[in-house]
Parts: sequence; C-alpha cells; structure tokens
Amino acid sequence: MGTETPALGASHVIRVARAHVRRVRIPVAPVYVSSMYILTSTVRTIVELETTDGVVGLGEAPGAEEVFGIATALARDVVGQDLWGRRGLQQRFARNVFDNRNGRHGWSAYAAIEIAAWDAVAKSCGLALNELLGGAGASTPIDVVCPVPAAIIPGPTSREALRDHFANHENVRAVVEYAVDRRRSLGFGTFKYKSAGASAAWDVAVMHALRDALGLDACLRFDPNAAYTPAEAIVLCRELETVGIEFFEDPTEDLEGLALVRRRVNAPIATNMVVTQLDHLSPAIRLGAVDIVLADVFTWGGLLHYLTMASVLALYHIELGIHSLFETGIGTALNLHLAASLPQIRRATDFGLHALASTLIAGADLSVRDGQVRVPTAAGLGVTLDATAADAHTIAEQWAPR
Repeated sequence: MGTETPALGASHVIRVARAHVRRVRIPVAPVYVSSMYILTSTVRTIVELETTDGVVGLGEAPGAEEVFGIATALARDVVGQDLWGRRGLQQRFARNVFDNRNGRHGWSAYAAIEIAAWDAVAKSCGLALNELLGGAGASTPIDVVCPVPAAIIPGPTSREALRDHFANHENVRAVVEYAVDRRRSLGFGTFKYKSAGASAAWDVAVMHALRDALGLDACLRFDPNAAYTPAEAIVLCRELETVGIEFFEDPTEDLEGLALVRRRVNAPIATNMVVTQLDHLSPAIRLGAVDIVLADVFTWGGLLHYLTMASVLALYHIELGIHSLFETGIGTALNLHLAASLPQIRRATDFGLHALASTLIAGADLSVRDGQVRVPTAAGLGVTLDATAADAHTIAEQWAPR
C-alpha cells in the first residue's frame, strides 16, 4: 500500500486493481439480549478495494451470508472501475429501489463497496472523510451511546428460559450494575436499553431502576425493536415517560403503528426499522410517524443515499441520528465521520465497539473516554485493517481477481 498521496489532476483516475471480501466473526461481551437477538458474537462483511496507486479503501456491512455473497459479486464487478464515479457505481447496482432485488441485504452489500470507494477517494486526496463531506476535519469528540442488554446472562439460552428470568425482578439488579459499571469506567452519559419485548413489567422495573441508579442527568432510550403492539406500546410508553425518556425507538411496528403511538405519547418517537430507504420518507412525513430517523448507513445503501435522506429530513424538520449495532472499527469510524460532518446530528451516536473482542483496525484510537470517542484525523476513514486480527476472525473470504 502506498504511503504518499498522489498528485491528483482533473483527469486522474482512481481505478480498482483488486478486491478482497471477508466474512468475520468477533465475540461480543456480555451476551446481547434483545427482542431480535441473543448474540454472543457479531458477524460482519469487510471489503478492501486496492487501487492501481496502491491505496486501500475499507468498507463494512452486516455479515449475513447473502450480504457476503452479494458484496463478493459486486467487488468482482468493480475491479477496473474508476472510484471517482460513485454515482455510476450505484447505478450499476440499482438505478432505483425497485431494481434492488435483495432488499436490505442488497443495499447493505452495496454500502460496503461504496464506503470502501469513499475511503479510497478520500485517502487519494489526502483528506479525512468528514472533510470530504464538508466537516471541519478536526479530531472532534463525539458523544456515544452505551447499549444495555435486556438481561445479563452467562451464555446463550432459550426464549422460554428467559421468561423465567424476567419473572424474577431480583435479576434487574445485574442489568443496572452493568450500566453503572460502564458509566463509571467509560463515562457514558446516554444508555439505550434493549427490551426483549417479553415482559412490560420487567421493562418498567429496569427503566425505573436505571433512572434511580444513573441519576437524572443520564439520558435513557428505550428500544424493544417493535416487539409490542400499538396498544401495548402506548400503555408502556406512557408509564415509562414518568421515568424521563430521551426517546422511544421502534416501540411498535410499521408507519401507522408508530404514528398512532406518537399521537398518544409526549416523548419523541424514533425509528431505525421502519424508515430505511428513500421511498419510505414521503409516507412517514405525511403520517407524522416519527420525530427522529435513526439511520443505519448500511441499511440505507451507502453515503449517497444517506446524504440525500439527510437533506430531505432537514427540509421537513425531522431529526437525524446515527444507528449502529456492533460494527468493527471500520464502520465505527464511518459513523464518527458522519456525526462530525452533518450538523443536524445533535444526539449521541449509537456505539458498540467497546463490547467487541477486537476492533480489527489500527491507526486510530476509538476507545471511549468520558462517554466520547474522537473522530480519526488521518486520510479517509482514518483507520487501516489490522491484518493479523482480521485473519484471526475471518470465517470466509474471496479475492477478485483471484
């Protein structure tokens, strides 16, 4: 990989010479319990695009087998292409939402390619990604969120066993102790409780206990991943408003359900599950469904879609936040650059890197101090791949060309 920034002229081409796509599995601690997952590890797709100048752009996406397969096919297709033309890369994948036949997995796979393209271009220009996006480029401290699992358990278990766990409210203490420890050791000021959606009584007990233990200055978010019906969500959210909630994230499913809950509660309503692509914006705005779109750059299909969505939200005075779920240091760095470059993002950014056994990256310190992480300052994403760590966690890989 080259260490010098090329002198770029108007006709300079940033062409892909080869691509490497990995599927990695990294342990997560503690066990992550929510209504959607009981996770002991995170699986991610990692993309490396190496240019003819020796610059390596890094991208990331979720690690489902379908995402890995689509990303591999796209990486083969991008070899020989000029990375300046990122709109052209997108059009080659899908001219519009209808053209993407693989839904969220398709957009996520493409996002990994597009992120690597942005990283390679920014590195070739000698600019930090947030500078390329119009940010200040300084090592900005970004407030980050501590995810709090629905239960603290020693290992994987069944949903049936969890019901017994939730029936005993003595177990609430372990959840609270986890949050208090993260506040003491890392300085988190914002906590997202990931409800399992199995017991409203348990959720109420946990949220009250978290408020009592963390104090009135802590921001608390509640996220059951749409596990409750609208009627159940209205009753539960009204009860939890007495605790003092920053916002409710996906308290129920679909736009109509969120709009109904929003009309009946006072705290803001956020979503990362229901508004996930450009054609969702119009009905969400018409229905008045949400106050905050917690947008996951992978689900949205990369930065071009993300920036378009951000502009629409600004026009309609809907807040934008950054969603995250156990990305490696690559995806984490991307989220930090986005938070630093888009002034409309005012709330703490989702974060989970501290829970991973390995960040997979070198070149930047993404550790949490006083509840904040600094944006990397080196060119591009500001991180490089730690090859030894990546090799240790790789479970599948493909090269193009071989």
